[in-house]
Amino acid sequence: MSLATINSLVPPPESPVEVGTKAGWKEVEMKLGLKLPADYRKFIDTYGSGLFADFYMVYNPFASSELINLIVCVNRVCGYNRTSQTSNPSRFPYPYFPEPNGLLPWGRDENGNDYFWLRKGSPATWQVVQDSNRGSGILLQPYTMTGFLAGVLEGKVKALASHYPNSESHTFTQWKPITHEAQS
Repeated sequence: MSLATINSLVPPPESPVEVGTKAGWKEVEMKLGLKLPADYRKFIDTYGSGLFADFYMVYNPFASSELINLIVCVNRVCGYNRTSQTSNPSRFPYPYFPEPNGLLPWGRDENGNDYFWLRKGSPATWQVVQDSNRGSGILLQPYTMTGFLAGVLEGKVKALASHYPNSESHTFTQWKPITHEAQS
């Protein structure tokens, strides 16, 4: 339901880039050692790599850029937060992947805020945790990833940016995959 809402609010590209295959998703889930939420997999297969709603970067396991590649970002963000948690445990109240029920990052926004799944229960029910890096800190949202994004766009969930969303934010800017051409 939420993906249909998102598609109506932010039209997906006709030919998304860096989308997965059934075998590709299986390989990603084997690397992580867990099953990812179906709404997330459908989102990536629908939108591919890009800037969603002029604000959100949803990590994509098939992205050629390390800035948005899910596997790279999981390792980087969780590693950084585990280190920070040691010196400031009240600022980082949840464990991080791969710990049981640890937060698993799925994206970030243009303001540098991080977004996670709280891995409790089945992947279909994982809720979103917002981490306002320069503001209010950690906030649990009772939505799936696509439910959260739809809620922000519909004005039901407060975004971590002032004056957002606006009439110009209902777009998807597709990114071109990085290619490594041989130099002459």
